[in-house]
Amino acid sequence: MPGVHAVRSEHLPPAEDLSATDAALLRRTAAGERAAFDEFVRRHQAAAMRLLTATAVTAADAEDALQEAFIAAWRSAAGFTGTDSARGWMLTIARHALHRRYRRRVGEPEGFEPLDDLGVAAGWGAEEPPDVLLERLEDRERLRRALDALPEPDREVLILRDLEELPGEETARVLGISLRAMKSRLHRARLRLAARVRGETDA
Repeated sequence: MPGVHAVRSEHLPPAEDLSATDAALLRRTAAGERAAFDEFVRRHQAAAMRLLTATAVTAADAEDALQEAFIAAWRSAAGFTGTDSARGWMLTIARHALHRRYRRRVGEPEGFEPLDDLGVAAGWGAEEPPDVLLERLEDRERLRRALDALPEPDREVLILRDLEELPGEETARVLGISLRAMKSRLHRARLRLAARVRGETDA
């Protein structure tokens, strides 16, 4: 099984193959081509690690889940249908790998905060709406702290939709929820993030 960490240059496919589509790389992987899978890992390792780091309890859990996820991808490459993007497919595998480690199902947050309360905390009615506040925020460390303080379901949906920029329907499929539920979760997560950022800014 190919290594998952930094891919060595001697394991990369020839330069003319670096422009191959993800689907083509997975087809070649299914045929047993090591270099094709190394290139696939190179393309998607960082995205998978971002999601796992944001949702795992420990860094070690994230690293272990990353290894398991790419092992699973190697074994199931032939099953990629192209219905969703290869990145969405890979992030789904990564998410499942982590959840298998914790042996629990991921559901909605236990608490359900009224939308109006979230809006007030996020700055509704203030001089700047929350989206403008976030756009103007230049302190990435402050934003990272705010994101880390959110519940796991909020971090997941924000990373998939806003950081990895997966389409809405694909994000919903990765999370295993309906599109409507994903939109609701995303809206509330953005409000909570804005509230956290505002709290950091006012501190």
